[in-house]
Amino acid sequence: MITLPIYLQKYIIKKLCIHINYYNGLIDIQSIFDDYRKDEKEIKILMMTIALVSKEWFKTLSDNLTIAVDFNYKEKGKDQYSIIKSDNIETLKIHFNHQPQQFYEMVSGGFPIEIPIEIVNDKIMKLSTMEGTNFKYLILRNVNQDSDIDIIDKLYQCKQTNDHSVAICEFTLTHNSNIEQINHLKEKVFKIFTLLIRKIPNFQVLLETFKQWSNDLHHLLVIDSFGSYSIIERFSSYHNGSSGGGGEKKNYLSNIKLCSYSPISISELDILFKSSPKLNYVSFGICLNSFLYYLSKEIEQQQQQQQQQEQQQQEQQKLKQFPQNVSLPNCLGNKRSYSSMECICNTLFSSEQYDVNAMTEHEKSIKFNNHFSSIIKNLQENNNTINQLRIYNFCYLNFPNTEIFREVFNIQSELIERFVSFIASFKSLKVLEASFFNQELFHQIVIKNPSITHYRITIPEDIIAYDLAIDYSNKILLNNPHIMEFKIN
Repeated sequence: MITLPIYLQKYIIKKLCIHINYYNGLIDIQSIFDDYRKDEKEIKILMMTIALVSKEWFKTLSDNLTIAVDFNYKEKGKDQYSIIKSDNIETLKIHFNHQPQQFYEMVSGGFPIEIPIEIVNDKIMKLSTMEGTNFKYLILRNVNQDSDIDIIDKLYQCKQTNDHSVAICEFTLTHNSNIEQINHLKEKVFKIFTLLIRKIPNFQVLLETFKQWSNDLHHLLVIDSFGSYSIIERFSSYHNGSSGGGGEKKNYLSNIKLCSYSPISISELDILFKSSPKLNYVSFGICLNSFLYYLSKEIEQQQQQQQQQEQQQQEQQKLKQFPQNVSLPNCLGNKRSYSSMECICNTLFSSEQYDVNAMTEHEKSIKFNNHFSSIIKNLQENNNTINQLRIYNFCYLNFPNTEIFREVFNIQSELIERFVSFIASFKSLKVLEASFFNQELFHQIVIKNPSITHYRITIPEDIIAYDLAIDYSNKILLNNPHIMEFKIN
């Protein structure tokens, strides 16, 4: 049995401590849409496993853990057997629940137990006033500006809670948020990692939020984007000068790594990919009916152009044989690759740049074609870092609507090819989540984008029988060893 030298053992443990501190302090970007606290449980197991090996490992681990979660430490003088020592704590992360309004910790079994505000304040007071304390920052998860922004004011007032030393993991804005609350928050909060927008707030409220915290803002979640302005259009290129256009343009979306946005228009999707080069995870809800309708019109236009060229060549050949006054029949076909009518929700074309209600179907088609081509061109030519993509149907008029899932299930090959070209443009894609299903579509995606290793498909039960879904999934996994997951729920 080979035993590593003590200095190498300590080096490895210190590296693991960096990993543990990271997960204790932040939300893992890949699991924000799942239960991120599963990672927290695994971290606890890792800490215990290391600590129980030997006294030397326990001491090295304890000396290098600097982030505490929900007071998972003992007070000084009582912490002989505590893995996290109060002397070493630099950052404290605590959880706050909106409904009911209380601090809490998770116990075994995944149940939350309330930590009364009196105990929270007592522990913060002792940690901040302890002789030789290293306590510097407080991480708070989460704050909803509508109902509990004053929770920060209710905490024990010290440098760590009052002097621009608070970091918020997730901050919620709605249409009721006001500028006075934001200005008050500026005095206490130095970082916001995730911005959750339930209803579009007043423009000035969102502008001040971006101005203050956009450098550290990595997650943007917009549950309902319908409002008087487009967040993506406004804040990807905002004039920081006068209303006359003076001053430099500021892109407040440049540091976004994760974006969930619904509903999204084709122009917003185009702008998002161009203005957020650091994106790792993209989730968007789109009117699938309109998307497929105009995607099919693009194909029809291409087919018509090709047929027109062929017709012109035929006419030139025939004109050599017949008099010029002989009329020829119209040879253009009328075959459609998608059968549905255009959806009148107009979310696919929502934009501040033009009045969608005044646009003709032909004008919409041109807009769609231009933006769709631009999206594919940008994704193909630039080294995009998107490794997880989620697409689902979102329509104000037809949501949910099982009919659209049946339409996708039966779309024809020309439309499939165009759809696949979009998915294949994501060169770094590892995980694809979709709320639609078509056997040939996913068969082609598997072929055209071999970087995808995880497929997660969610569709209504009446679209495909359970046994057929299992059979299809098993065949995909059997014939494509690189695919680690193919789920149809």
